[in-house]
Amino acid sequence: MSLVVGFAPWIVYWILVGNTGFVTAVAAALALAAAGPLVQRVRGKPWRSLDVGTVVVFALLLIAALTLDDAVLERWLQPVGNLGLLLVVLGGILAGRPFVREYAVETVDPATAASGGFRYITTAMTWMWAAAFAVMTVSSLIPPIVDGSATVRDETDALSVVGYWVVPFVVLGAAGLVSALFPKWFDTKSALAATANPSPEPASPTAPPPDLDSPRVHLVVPRQSRHDEPFRLTLAGSRPDATITVTAEGADMSGARWRSHRSYDGSVDVVDEPLWDMRFDEPDRVPDLFVPPPGRWPVTLTVTDGPHTTRRTVIRTDAAPGVTVEDLDVAGRPGLLARPDGPAPLRGWPAVLCVGGSEGGVDSQRATIAALASHGHVALAYSWLDENTEVASVPLERFTGALRHLAALPEIDTDNVAAVGISRGAEGLLAAVAADGTSLRALVLVSPSSVSWQGLGPDGEIPDTPSWTLGGAPQPWAPLPSSALMPQMIRNAWRAGRDVARHRPSLLRLSDAYRAGLRDAPDPAHLRSEKIDAPILCITGTDDQLWPSTDMAGALLARRGDGRDRHLSVDGAGHLIRLGMFPGDAQWSGGIAFGGTPAGQGRAQRAAVDAVTEFLA
Repeated sequence: MSLVVGFAPWIVYWILVGNTGFVTAVAAALALAAAGPLVQRVRGKPWRSLDVGTVVVFALLLIAALTLDDAVLERWLQPVGNLGLLLVVLGGILAGRPFVREYAVETVDPATAASGGFRYITTAMTWMWAAAFAVMTVSSLIPPIVDGSATVRDETDALSVVGYWVVPFVVLGAAGLVSALFPKWFDTKSALAATANPSPEPASPTAPPPDLDSPRVHLVVPRQSRHDEPFRLTLAGSRPDATITVTAEGADMSGARWRSHRSYDGSVDVVDEPLWDMRFDEPDRVPDLFVPPPGRWPVTLTVTDGPHTTRRTVIRTDAAPGVTVEDLDVAGRPGLLARPDGPAPLRGWPAVLCVGGSEGGVDSQRATIAALASHGHVALAYSWLDENTEVASVPLERFTGALRHLAALPEIDTDNVAAVGISRGAEGLLAAVAADGTSLRALVLVSPSSVSWQGLGPDGEIPDTPSWTLGGAPQPWAPLPSSALMPQMIRNAWRAGRDVARHRPSLLRLSDAYRAGLRDAPDPAHLRSEKIDAPILCITGTDDQLWPSTDMAGALLARRGDGRDRHLSVDGAGHLIRLGMFPGDAQWSGGIAFGGTPAGQGRAQRAAVDAVTEFLA
């Protein structure tokens, strides 16, 4: 409605210009236009570019109406007025005050008004209006140029009627219709798109099928192995040139089935492929990231050679026998502590702090600490962020406090404390250790950032808010231009109905926004990795679709020039690189794309396990 009020002088002008004298039409419009800035002043609101520009245009048109002959005005007043309106709109855009935003800002809360998405939409809508006014200008120029006798009041000439009136006001009506309908359409479709990304719920495991043994099909595979250990199969068929088909099946934490199916010629040894090649196999559910069942993951292998079948269910576990995992209070925040089997060495156990990403909590790190404990480390998963909360003004002291808590445990070798950080957790860990000067044996950063980012919540960036504080003071941060995501969001809204009907996720690739923010990141926001004395291992994937971790890892290591550092960048891998072999399909969660192909994820998971265990040895 406020936008209609902004156009009120023009509506009055267009109605009167064809029915009354030109001076009367322009003077009435000018009087109404002058009231706009006056009302804004009385309300204590800032002036709006459309209001002020309209006053200027009608003031000039009034001068023209008072000084030029009606014969000239009948031909040129309409296109000149349309051109004036176009220039007002373009001037507002160039001045950083698109008129749609100036009106829309009064209808939303301050946080929305400050968001990049709001700025993008209102700027795009203003450009749409500019395009409409450009068409109106061109259309109204055609009659006087093509037919020198055409006038705005000629009701019998088709060119005049179409050029001066029909085309301009059809375009004007279309622009008004889009402005009126788009916000509600976008909100409705975006809400529908969100339903395409349900959160999986834990489910009770189902019993696997019974084993089968055929003397013609040989399968050698460990009955039990850990997630971080190679998954080795030796296969042989009924004859040396037989084609052997291997199907691997298992269920994730939510009970969804995953399945891989491959054929091999002759007797072969296969490592890991049946696991990373598993695909989501629930046609009536939306695929989502594979999360293993806690503790034990049964995997059923079916090997066939023609009519001959051998089937065996094996178990993948997160920890070696004897490893214990217990809850631990870390200065009032949740933690999980994994201990290796047996008594501590004379100097104590080496220790590793593990911090996850913006998912918060400790459950995402349960498998990681179990794997590290299986390799002889006491590993602490620490909740630096509560689950499903915003990354905003988080004290960096949480990270260094957790490191001190871990080092103070009686069974720890205080000279052999390392840390592993993932994604936003890697960002906070790096910032905290650089600021505090905490001594570490080694630092592992998986999909890290090289800058400190703006605070981020469920609905996007949080205006004027850092991700981190130190001593209560905000730390410098790089703005995150979420406006770069709006083309994706509009596309997702357009496809929402089809995605829901076809059980497809509606995904955002945040890397577009992070790349834009990285280009303009202020120098103080860059993390001072050179202040860390410990060697750093960075693990990244070239297909990271959440943020450009490969570029940022290279940047933070380049600041250091430390020969002890290492950067493992895996071609075809995405953002989520886990210390264990899991299915590489459906690399997304909660509507956020991580990137990575199944084969790339398989290579990255195996390489990450080897690199981390070697780096921490």
